[in-house]
Amino acid sequence: MATLDRTRIDLGDHGLWVDGPPYELFDRIRSEPGVHYSENAHWPDEDGFYSLVRAADVAQASRDLKTFSSERRGIMVVDDIGVPLDIQRLQMISMDPPRHDRMKKLVGKAFTPGRIAAHEDATRKIVCDVLDRFVGREAVDLAVDIARPVPARVIGSLLGTPESDDPKLVHWTNVITAWEDPEIRRQWGDTGDEFQDIVAYIEAVRQERAEDLGDDLLSALLTAEVDGERLEPFEIATFFVLLLAAGNDSTRATYVATMRALIEHPEQRRMLLDDPSLIPAAVEEGLRCFPAFGFMGRATTREVEIGGQTIPEGARVLLWYIASNRDPEVFDDPHRFDITRTNLDRHQAFGAGGRHFCLGTALARLELRIWIEETLKRWPAMELDGPGTRMESLFLNQWKRSPVRLGRGAEVGDGAR
Repeated sequence: MATLDRTRIDLGDHGLWVDGPPYELFDRIRSEPGVHYSENAHWPDEDGFYSLVRAADVAQASRDLKTFSSERRGIMVVDDIGVPLDIQRLQMISMDPPRHDRMKKLVGKAFTPGRIAAHEDATRKIVCDVLDRFVGREAVDLAVDIARPVPARVIGSLLGTPESDDPKLVHWTNVITAWEDPEIRRQWGDTGDEFQDIVAYIEAVRQERAEDLGDDLLSALLTAEVDGERLEPFEIATFFVLLLAAGNDSTRATYVATMRALIEHPEQRRMLLDDPSLIPAAVEEGLRCFPAFGFMGRATTREVEIGGQTIPEGARVLLWYIASNRDPEVFDDPHRFDITRTNLDRHQAFGAGGRHFCLGTALARLELRIWIEETLKRWPAMELDGPGTRMESLFLNQWKRSPVRLGRGAEVGDGAR
């Protein structure tokens, strides 16, 4: 990597991502001044992108919403993800102020720390109900059997959707957010078709609840008004998809990666078994090392200098959280998984400040804390059972399959009780 010509590195090359994020390339790019440009040749009909890989640069762009727009080009690495850009812009995460702020207020009250804390008992029951299905089993797929149903039911309980719909909601999340992965595209087809199914689902719920709306997020969206007008069906559907993705992809991705790290670093797991009060720190280190989303995209509204380099107006810029969270200017020995770090509050897994900072941070932390705690109680000697399979995606930092052997029962980890 040290001899590789920096200008020839194309971070959009999917071949670089088969085994996970190319951390060595990010280190190589970060070692030289300036902002890196990738041709993005994997998508010949799309243009290239600039990459921000230093924590300070990502923070600067995150806070300057006038210059780095979420709305102009959306948040992805390409314009065409199977859903038209005009529809993508109806999603809160792909909006700029002031409409972004008004949309965020529609659901903000449901995600306050107090409201989320009140959801702790319900979240623990969901986690325990899922994990208890596998007690006595020798082996499971951590990414499929355990990591899918838990967040699906947690976010489903907040949305007010029935548990019987969870598999359908997980399927929609997989297809729409994992649009880059060729296996998923071959298996499930075009993203746009799935989006139409979501619109139809929302309309069916609207009719079903016409006379009896509940106290849940989906009911709130069905009755919400912005600037004195009700949300259109596509607006509700895109908001719904955002909540599904934030609730499903985020926690399941970090949970699987963190559990794998604890297996691969038994001394770290031993610390948690001996002292469960360290689990919140393990959650934060998991978020730092394995943020669920590799980046968020922006587009420049004017020519701007960042990192000592000029980026032209209208350019696509990717804010790489998987790189900024491993910036040696912030974290010593940044590729080491270490739950004893003292500055874990500086990671950017939920964003780097500004108005697009993740709405669901309290829920994600609560869910991950309970999930890791209850997993360690049941299977303190869990082991990997094969290499697993990564999602082929720049956007999703996620394991698609992760077989594990559950190991001996909880008597091994008395300290986790």
